[in-house]
Amino acid sequence: MIIPVRCMNCGKLLADKWLYYQRRLQELQGDSYGKRTYFDGTTLPKTKEAEVMKELGLTRYCCRKVLLTHVDLQQKI
Repeated sequence: MIIPVRCMNCGKLLADKWLYYQRRLQELQGDSYGKRTYFDGTTLPKTKEAEVMKELGLTRYCCRKVLLTHVDLQQKI
């Protein structure tokens, strides 16, 4: 699947942020890249994904959703 070009809801350009998001996330997570984070509902921990999105200036929940939930299937083919 191709990278998201624009946010599906608001139309903001996201394609120029995708590679930076991927690289920065790998830098921050290091060896734990791809591991799941479980939430217990009592606390809300700061995630690495939220930190990168803040650096990119993505404040709208719709834009954050597009980057956070995108699965790159080209690597699996």
